[in-house]
Amino acid sequence: MNLRATYSISCAAFAALVLAGGLAGCFSEHATVLPPTGQELCSGAQPADVVRIVDFGFSPAQVTVPAGGTVRFVNCSASATQHSSTADGGAWDSNLLPQYTVFERSFATAGSFPYHCTPHPFMKGTVVVQ
Repeated sequence: MNLRATYSISCAAFAALVLAGGLAGCFSEHATVLPPTGQELCSGAQPADVVRIVDFGFSPAQVTVPAGGTVRFVNCSASATQHSSTADGGAWDSNLLPQYTVFERSFATAGSFPYHCTPHPFMKGTVVVQ
């Protein structure tokens, strides 16, 4: 067998191993499903646990989740304006969120939790936990 044939067989064998390894991950019960990105959360149907920050408002302004639930805040503003999700009582602060950045906050107990945007205090919202 000449060198060219040996090289071709080696390349084909390597390609087959790479393909088999890639497919094994597809069928593994350990495959990981990644959460949606901020850009994905800003388009299409809005999940019930997502608050979109669009321009200078929270949408929806009031979101309801069960106790133990998590709310995801995502900056969907078309401009480079940064916003925050900051609890009025100081329980959480997302810091400034650039466009498409996601901040998650879990709520263990029932209640009503008002929040605002630190640089734009006229932006207000409420998380209701049942």
